[in-house]
Amino acid sequence: MTDPNQDDLVLASAARFLVDGGEEDAASLLLSCVLEFWPSGDTWFVGDETHEALHVKLAGPRAAYEVLKNPSHQTTQAIRTALEAVLPEKTYVKHFTAHVQQVPIDPNWREELLQIARGVGVHNQAAQGKALKTWNNLHFRSQSEVRIAQALDRAGVLFFPNCRGRLGAASTRENREADFLVCHDGKWGILEVDGEPFHPPARTAEDHARDRLFREHGVRSVEHFDATECYEKPDEVVGRFLRLLEKT
Repeated sequence: MTDPNQDDLVLASAARFLVDGGEEDAASLLLSCVLEFWPSGDTWFVGDETHEALHVKLAGPRAAYEVLKNPSHQTTQAIRTALEAVLPEKTYVKHFTAHVQQVPIDPNWREELLQIARGVGVHNQAAQGKALKTWNNLHFRSQSEVRIAQALDRAGVLFFPNCRGRLGAASTRENREADFLVCHDGKWGILEVDGEPFHPPARTAEDHARDRLFREHGVRSVEHFDATECYEKPDEVVGRFLRLLEKT
């Protein structure tokens, strides 16, 4: 096996390759996985050089596995191309395999999973089906969202992640979704994680229209934060959001 730090370096470099090429969906899926690669034992002669064959393994949630197990899927091909571009020189990918990542367990793991399987466990609505991450029986689309949820939890506030609501005028009622609906000292606000595949720049006008709808229904503040900042400094983002909400 390779050094875990080298695995992460290759994963990060491949994700950056995809982002730079405008392939944010593929980058998001790749970042939901853990990468390992190692020599498979074969070699290939390229001129007077010997190139080493690699086995590349990606392990992630089921949503990622369902895509990656299909070698013809456009996202799988994009991810493989990105990895081949950043793997060490004089190597090539011979085996590319996808697996479902094993989950950490706690002493009550069987009871919790039984509750979820029977529809008893508490979970949020909107992220299901698109979710790539799970934390405390709640579904999220990215690690940035998970880190914001953990920061809100540390702050001790009431929050609803990725929950869909019903709103609008009587003649134009519709379903809308907020990344995080937060209640702090009796004031309601929304924290949005921007820059994810689910909030691309092309959706800016649509997001603004949705923000206005929430404000019309009494949500005091709707604040947008960059996904990278949410990932790297979640507590700072949450602290800033709560201070802005307090001022409304």
